Amino acid sequence: MCVTVSLFSRKVGEIRGFLEKYYQKEINMDSDVGQWSYIYYKPLEAIDMISTVIDNNHRHKINLAIQVGDGDVQLVTGENCNDIIKALLHVYYKEECL
Repeated sequence: MCVTVSLFSRKVGEIRGFLEKYYQKEINMDSDVGQWSYIYYKPLEAIDMISTVIDNNHRHKINLAIQVGDGDVQLVTGENCNDIIKALLHVYYKEECL
């Protein structure tokens, strides 16, 4: 199962700045990038990115969306974040048991 995590921001340099803090290294990216996507093949890594974005939403003006496999794109907010993380954990552990 793959999880595509997409970050969106209208603020110049916001995504680059966030990713540099997250990865703790310089990122080779133009500062005016308004969208960034990454496909995670380990759902736990996607959960880490999702929770970090939501937990730091007061510092960074970034919107977050995910897509699990070929499913629908879902906007992640502070209100639905916990439910989305629980669903990802459920799917991950369900696949591990098969």
